[in-house]
Amino acid sequence: MKKYLSLIVGFMLTVVATLTGATGNVIMAAAASDLPDAGKTTAGDGVESVDDVKNSGASSVTHTEGYADEDFHVTDLDTKIMKIRPMSTPLEQITRGKGGRHIRSMVTKYYSVGTRPLYTTLKEATTAQATGDRVTIKVDDVNLFTEDDTIRVVGVAAITNDKGVAYQSGDLKPDLMLKVIGVDEKTGDLSVFAVNGNMDSATNTPIWLPVIAKGTRLLRMGKACSEFDAQTGMFTNLPTAEEQYCQNYMLQVEQSTFERMWQNEANWTFSDLDEEAVYDFKVTRELSSLFGAKAVIAHASKKQQLTYFTKGIWWMAGKDITLGHWEGTGDTAKLVIDESDLVDFSKDLFIGVASTKRKVLFAGSDLVAAISKIKSERFRAKETVAIWDLRFTSFKTDFGEVLLIHHELFDQAGMSDYGFALEDGYLEKRIFLSFDKSKLDLKKAGIRNSTAEVLQEVSCLVLKNARAHARVQIAPKPEGD
Repeated sequence: MKKYLSLIVGFMLTVVATLTGATGNVIMAAAASDLPDAGKTTAGDGVESVDDVKNSGASSVTHTEGYADEDFHVTDLDTKIMKIRPMSTPLEQITRGKGGRHIRSMVTKYYSVGTRPLYTTLKEATTAQATGDRVTIKVDDVNLFTEDDTIRVVGVAAITNDKGVAYQSGDLKPDLMLKVIGVDEKTGDLSVFAVNGNMDSATNTPIWLPVIAKGTRLLRMGKACSEFDAQTGMFTNLPTAEEQYCQNYMLQVEQSTFERMWQNEANWTFSDLDEEAVYDFKVTRELSSLFGAKAVIAHASKKQQLTYFTKGIWWMAGKDITLGHWEGTGDTAKLVIDESDLVDFSKDLFIGVASTKRKVLFAGSDLVAAISKIKSERFRAKETVAIWDLRFTSFKTDFGEVLLIHHELFDQAGMSDYGFALEDGYLEKRIFLSFDKSKLDLKKAGIRNSTAEVLQEVSCLVLKNARAHARVQIAPKPEGD
């Protein structure tokens, strides 16, 4: 009897669901795709109008019963979101853990101010000075120096000491030092005199320059001003403006009225379904935040309304670094990553940029495996560091600390031998609309006999100081091998 009753109820529910337009649930015989791990899913377009709903499916995962934890997305949103499978979306974890900055536009600007370089090279060789109280020299970086800067001429020994006496063989000699007394605004050529050079016979001061070879490094040092100077050469670092688009991330989860009434084997609650939806939301958003292409499109499918696409941080990094080297040729060639490679790698990561001396390295499985196989007592002594509900493997170098974490989405993206090194201090989240959940009663709206929840966040990431971040790849095998 129970068997026949079940068949009759199933048939009636199917008829009702067909009449009401409900789709994408376990009661219907609608098409559903198997998930890789377990369960099924159906997907469709979002709700724009009654006609849209009747002619399309809705993103829906069923086997649910009733609501539980009504404040799942309302109370301590970021904290709760961070608890959902954190290791799968480390970039999402870091940005939610750091918090974000609220903005009032889909388009946001961010500014990067680099540090002023400390050295350049001599563009043309100088000859030994024999007249005058100054010499014009040409340098490769014409924006490096201003009036009153002092310059160390690296590798060129001083000629005269502070007593006006020439250095003798065997004396400990400092490098030659110059003083900038003027900068040509058009060419950037420097007017300089020596501080410890050859003696000027007319003034009996060591201000004449000796021969200096082309390509000699010139190191900028502190300004030296006279006693009554009230001002000196002006230096201004202008920030570089970059533009980023926020993306409207949305996900719709739907449950039919009959599903809420029906006791099912899985005995899921709507909050269980919410958790799965939030995870999917996080994963897809993570991929956009990493690899998205920046654009704004007005398309007929959206009635010419603008759709903004965010730029992934992968494209914002200012460096490309390879790790390791190949030994041997042909079929016997093998990739080697040794202690020397790690030292060079960390040097490339940290040197030449303003840095807090800590980098976070997201890595695909092949990159993680390659680093893990390094046979070095120095780098084998690693420790685990827990931040932002994530667990990193830390290894310290003489240049700074690298926090390594396997990022499984690099594998999903076909980039298992790649990684991304970022400095979290320069990472910022911009939020136009905070993460939120809204309920849609589609039955009252006359659309279909179900209740939907829409998850939404409008946001983007910006990555300042491009050269503080790097795209990382295992050294590719040489061509022809």
